[in-house]
Amino acid sequence: MAQPKVDKAVSLRKYGALNPHPHKVTETMFSDSGLEFFDPRDLVQVKYEMLRAVDKEGRSVKQASEAFGFSRPAFYQAQSQFKQEGITGLV
Repeated sequence: MAQPKVDKAVSLRKYGALNPHPHKVTETMFSDSGLEFFDPRDLVQVKYEMLRAVDKEGRSVKQASEAFGFSRPAFYQAQSQFKQEGITGLV
C-alpha cells in the first residue's frame, strides 16, 4: 500500500527546516519555475546554496547573503555551523 504524500512544507516544519522568509530569496535558481528542485522554503537548501555561491562561485559574502535572504552575520554563522557539523548544522 502506497504511503500518503506529505506536503513538503509540513515535513520541513516538522524538522525545523522551513524557511520563515522564503520571499526574501531572490537568487534566480530559486525563482526559475523550470528548476523545481530549488525550493526557497527549504532553509537547509537555501543556506547550503548560499555557502556554495561564495566558496565555489567566488561571490562576495554581501552579494550571496542578500541574494539568499540573509544578513552577513547569518552567513558567517551558517558557515561556522556547516564547518563544525556538516549539513545538519544548517538546520
